Amino acid sequence: MSTAFILGLVLAGGESRRMGQDKALLSVAGYPSLLHRQLALLQSLSLDACSVSRHRRHQTPTDLDVPVLSDSNSDNHEGPLAGIQAAALAWPEATAVLVLPVDLPFVCTASLQHLLEEGQRLRTAVYYENEYLPLYLPLHDALREDLCARITLAASDKSIRGLLRRENAVALPAPVDNTLTNTNTPEEWQASLQADWSVLPQD
Repeated sequence: MSTAFILGLVLAGGESRRMGQDKALLSVAGYPSLLHRQLALLQSLSLDACSVSRHRRHQTPTDLDVPVLSDSNSDNHEGPLAGIQAAALAWPEATAVLVLPVDLPFVCTASLQHLLEEGQRLRTAVYYENEYLPLYLPLHDALREDLCARITLAASDKSIRGLLRRENAVALPAPVDNTLTNTNTPEEWQASLQADWSVLPQD
């Protein structure tokens, strides 16, 4: 009987074109960057390991204490699927991955823990309805092969939506608060700064 090995993965490899600057490096209360905060959230859970997906073209903080993975395509970032594929290859022992995008400043430990518990209970991919990320995703040989094929083929479907459909993922009821509010533009980021950061999870 195989032993479960669950990996936590922060996706921080995007181009941040709409933000106009690297959103992973935006500083938040109590943390030097959003990247540090998201990693701390994953590290607060009962995971076997954590990692960061970040394209090699981007500046990466030197004080991260986890492996930093880059896309197999060294020239262009192929989106979230490329980050998941990089993690699936780098951690062949992983039986599942809890995927957290860097641009959710209000996401909390409780919402991630719920995904983790429901994914393990249902033994399938789970996400929150109307939001494809964060995501709990079981990793298996067929999925690893599919990820490699889709990243290699330029015309293939590299969307998270397509991945969830192929894996028959279960949509959980979304949190009623602003937990899954993302920040992709300067306006959205400025609006998030008006929130009371002191009440947000710090670990």
